[in-house]
Amino acid sequence: MEDDAPSTQWERYGRAMISAMAEVLDSRDLEEAAVLLETADWWLSLGLTIGLNRPEDAAELLTAIEAHEGDRVELAEDGATFCREVMA
Repeated sequence: MEDDAPSTQWERYGRAMISAMAEVLDSRDLEEAAVLLETADWWLSLGLTIGLNRPEDAAELLTAIEAHEGDRVELAEDGATFCREVMA
């Protein structure tokens, strides 16, 4: 791995997060947008941690959050797009 790989990947993560939240961020001032991005980053990190350390709980939580299977399919597609943008 190159020395700058983590910062490059972090930059891609930031761009992907902003892109995913573009509609929400467009209607906010810069200070509020920064708080929203920080909050989203925290929840994403929490979700990833639960998914890695407690996969059964993660599956149950996702089912509770997105009760309709179609919504979970759409979320999975959004997740795949997000990962492609960050891991490119």
